[in-house]
Amino acid sequence: MDNINIGLLGCGVVGTGILRVLADKRDTLRKERGLSIDVRGIVVRDLDQPRDNIVDTAKLHTDWIQVCADDDIDVVIEVMGGTDSARDAVLYALRHGKSVVTANKELMAKYGEEIRRVAREYGQFVRFEASVLAGIPVVHTLETYFHISQIVRLRGIMNGTSNYILTRMHQEGLAFADALRAAQALGYAEANPDMDVDGIDAWCKLQILLDCIGVPQDARVGTEIGGIRSISQADIRTAQTQNCKIKHIVSAEWDVASGLVNWHVGPETLTLDDPLYAIDDVQNAICIDGDASGTITLSGPGAGALPTASAVLEDVLKIAQKLQVSLSV
Repeated sequence: MDNINIGLLGCGVVGTGILRVLADKRDTLRKERGLSIDVRGIVVRDLDQPRDNIVDTAKLHTDWIQVCADDDIDVVIEVMGGTDSARDAVLYALRHGKSVVTANKELMAKYGEEIRRVAREYGQFVRFEASVLAGIPVVHTLETYFHISQIVRLRGIMNGTSNYILTRMHQEGLAFADALRAAQALGYAEANPDMDVDGIDAWCKLQILLDCIGVPQDARVGTEIGGIRSISQADIRTAQTQNCKIKHIVSAEWDVASGLVNWHVGPETLTLDDPLYAIDDVQNAICIDGDASGTITLSGPGAGALPTASAVLEDVLKIAQKLQVSLSV
C-alpha cells in the first residue's frame, strides 16, 4: 500500500468538496489503486468558522508555512484563491520538496510560467486541470492527445456565469441586470461579478491553455477582452428571429504562415449548426480543431465543488503515479 500525504491550502466550498470526494473514494483507491491519500494539514483563515463535519478540525492551521514545510507532506493542494499569498505558498512548497496541484486560474494565468520553472528547477510536479474548466479534462486532452494532429483552433464557452445569464435572457426574456441577480441568488455569480461578466475569467483560462500548448507570449495576438454587459433584449430578439443564440465565446486561431495565434474573447451570434449552440446554463464546452483530427468537442460542468474536486484529485493521482515510478527506479 502506497501512501500520499496531502497539505490542503484552503477549506472553503472547493476544499470541503475535496475532503468529501476523498472520503467517498477512499476504499476504492485502496482496493483498485493500492493507494492511500491522507490529508495531514489544512490551512484556513479562521479556526473558529463553522465547518462541515467532514473537516477534521484537529488538522486545521492558519499558517501555510507550517504545512508547506512539513517533511511528511508529498503534495500541496492550493484552493485558497487570490494570487499574492497563493503564489508565495505554491513557490515555497515547490522549493521545499512538495509537488503542487492548484485550481487557481488567476494564479496560473499570471504566474504559471514562473511556477512551472521553479517546479522544474526543484524536480517537482505542478498540475492545474481544475484551474481551467473544472470537471472538463481539457488540459489532460491537450497534453496527451495532440501529438500527431496539430492544433489549429480552440473555441469554447469557458465561463458558466456568463453562459447562465445569457441562457436566462434567451429563455425567459430577462434583462441583463435581472438575469445577473438570478445568477447571484443561486450562487452562480459573485457579489462582484466583474471577472465573469467582463470576460476576464474566460481570458485567464485561455491563457492557461495557450501556456499548456506552449504558445510563447509574444506569439499571442489579441483583439479585445469583451464581456456581456452590453447585451440587450433587443440583441437577443434579433438573434432569435434568425434562429441564433448569443453566447460568450473564447477563441484562438493559429496562423501557420506567421506562427502567431490570434485570440478573441467576447459575445458572438451562433447558428443552429454550431457545436456550442446547445451549451446552456452553467455548462462549459471547448472545441479543439486539429489539422488531422478535425473538431473534438468536450463539454460538462465548468464549475462546482464536486467537479472541481474531482479534477484536483485526478491531478493528485497523476502525481502519485509519477512519484511511485520515481521511487521504484
